[in-house]
Amino acid sequence: MDVHCSTCSEPWDVYHLWHEAIFETGLSAEEAKAWCSLPHSLKLPDRYRQEFRAAGWEFGRSVVNVVHCPCCLIGAQPDPERVHTKAALEELFGDDEDGMAAAFEDYRL
Repeated sequence: MDVHCSTCSEPWDVYHLWHEAIFETGLSAEEAKAWCSLPHSLKLPDRYRQEFRAAGWEFGRSVVNVVHCPCCLIGAQPDPERVHTKAALEELFGDDEDGMAAAFEDYRL
C-alpha cells in the first residue's frame, strides 16, 4: 500500500515507513529495532521527529502522513490542500493507521 508525500507526491510503501525508514536515521540499529516495536502512538515524539528530519523526513501525526521526504527538492513547500486533507483524515481515523493508509492510498494522498 502506498501513500504519497504532500510536497513532491513521491509514493512511499507503508511497510517501508513502519519498518525500514527508521534505519535511515542516525539511530543505532538497536534503537531503530526498538522503535519498530513501539505502538504507533509512541513513534513520533520530538526525539524521533528530529532524527527523521535530519534524514529528510517530516510527518504529520503519523508516519503514514508524509509531509516531506528525502526525494523533495530543497526549499520545496507542501501542498496546503493536501496537508489539510491528510490532517483531517488523521483526526477522523485516530489510531487506525491501517484504515488511514488505505484512505490515503485510495485518494493518492
